[in-house]
Amino acid sequence: MDQDSELKGKTIIITGATDGIGRALAHMTWKAGANLVLHGRNPQKLEALLKSLGEGLPGQHALTVKADFSRLQEVREMAAEIQAKVPRIDILVNNAGFYPDGRVITEDGFEECNQVNFLSPFLLTNLLQTLLIKSAPMRVINLSSIDHRFVWSNANASSKHPFYWRWVAYCRSKLDIIPFTRELAEQLKEYGITVNCIHPGIIRTKVIRFLPVSWGASVRSGAATVYRLIVDPDLADVSGEYFERYRISKPSLVAQSKRYQAALWRLSLPKLGLKQTEDGSIIQRSTTQNDQ
Repeated sequence: MDQDSELKGKTIIITGATDGIGRALAHMTWKAGANLVLHGRNPQKLEALLKSLGEGLPGQHALTVKADFSRLQEVREMAAEIQAKVPRIDILVNNAGFYPDGRVITEDGFEECNQVNFLSPFLLTNLLQTLLIKSAPMRVINLSSIDHRFVWSNANASSKHPFYWRWVAYCRSKLDIIPFTRELAEQLKEYGITVNCIHPGIIRTKVIRFLPVSWGASVRSGAATVYRLIVDPDLADVSGEYFERYRISKPSLVAQSKRYQAALWRLSLPKLGLKQTEDGSIIQRSTTQNDQ
């Protein structure tokens, strides 16, 4: 991969870059000559990641942005920082995510797993809309999971429902990534932006320690599936698809539902203080509405 010339001089944003797939992907893309914007919530881990990359090519550079995805204000500040410091984005990889220990309601009023794994990537991507369009053609890649197949979801579901199972919360957050991907792909198609999502495999990351399995592929193997979506020229015009490892796959019926896709988009915007104008632009509202 370090011989790949596709990424030289291109700029890639990787969220959740300090651990697991994000960290491995940072090293792969850095070796291929890309400029990197690396997100994490721990400044010490971000600094360690920068040091671990080693010396790059002449003119190659990497910068870090800190944000806790369980705090929406930090996501907004992250988007503003990127817009101020990064003139163009060639690839946005929404990789950040976690598996919950139990139900936590954030200061924003949302269930934490849903906020970190779905709402924050939704917010970040939409806040960067103008920059993404300016940078086109470019690619957006969202991390989902095969676990989305085991749950149904409800765009109107309250975070305070009495039933809570952390595995279900995780699966639902990864399910919602798919209709989000499909809707975003439709909205950005005219600009030459592709949007796809991927299940990278059962990977030996921090998440798997909480799941009822004792095996999994290497982190590098998982990162390689995402890397392929970044560089493969045959995928330049492929958009709105769900991949399982290296193949396009049909997601679950609810993930394919156009009705659910439209409802999820429509209801997520005001939750996050966003509004879509008649020309399709996303703007911030003065107040937010959530399901408190």
